Amino acid sequence: MCAARARPPRANVSPRQVADALGVSESSVKRWSDQGLIAAAKTAGGHRKLVLADVLRFVREQGYDIGRPESLGLPGRLPRPTEDAVTPAALVAALVGGDAETARRLVVGLFIRGVALTDVFDHVVGPAIREVGDRWEHGDVRVFEEHRATVMVQRTLQEVRGLLPKPPARAPVAVVGTLSGDPYTIAIGMAELTLVERGWATTNLGPDTPAFTIVEAIGALRPRIVGLGVNAVVDLDAFSRAFAEVAEAARAQRTAVVVGGPALTLEVRARIHYASCCSTMRELADFSGSL
Repeated sequence: MCAARARPPRANVSPRQVADALGVSESSVKRWSDQGLIAAAKTAGGHRKLVLADVLRFVREQGYDIGRPESLGLPGRLPRPTEDAVTPAALVAALVGGDAETARRLVVGLFIRGVALTDVFDHVVGPAIREVGDRWEHGDVRVFEEHRATVMVQRTLQEVRGLLPKPPARAPVAVVGTLSGDPYTIAIGMAELTLVERGWATTNLGPDTPAFTIVEAIGALRPRIVGLGVNAVVDLDAFSRAFAEVAEAARAQRTAVVVGGPALTLEVRARIHYASCCSTMRELADFSGSL
């Protein structure tokens, strides 16, 4: 029998569900909505619905504790940031063991508890996925386990993406991806969420993207930032030509090219031109703020 999939969080929730999750009165939740602290909409039947992403933004900003997260379709037993169990080792154990619900609870839980995504990514998710990769290279993790772990992280990042508020109408635009020959997805996924959390309207073009496609996106979207993950460089000459094509299009639009990734050796960096090289998501967030 197939294991049950975790119930996805609801995009919209009722004041009663929020009240049950927070342990407060329904009238308090409605008052917050009336004060404009939580975005709401009315259904065709006249019932009030609250946007879950906005509820979580309010909870994080005000420091409320979600005692019953399952009422909102979120993972139960959310970890607290101070728990010793919330470490890369805990996430590695869940990923290698195929425990998707624990991995989801750890990552999504930290975000809901108010931990900045840059810290979640730099101190938990990034180190954990690197550890899984290192174990695979040394033969301690089998191929299917490494692939399964990658998919689990991807799904968790997608869930977090749905929990972030939409950027404002005039938000600055960013594009992220990797060039042809680079199939890695998690780093650019984390970069996407880092920028979205900072209020950027971010388009993720995915991995292994031809240079001409990124150039088209630059022309159509006119981003302030193009973030390129550099996780694998098979042919340095081909990579340099593709990168130069993107960099030229970015320069024409006054777009900043930001790079990051383990394949950015001194030899590679000497062949390309960029505005910033970020080794952490915190550095990416700081650079985006400088613009």
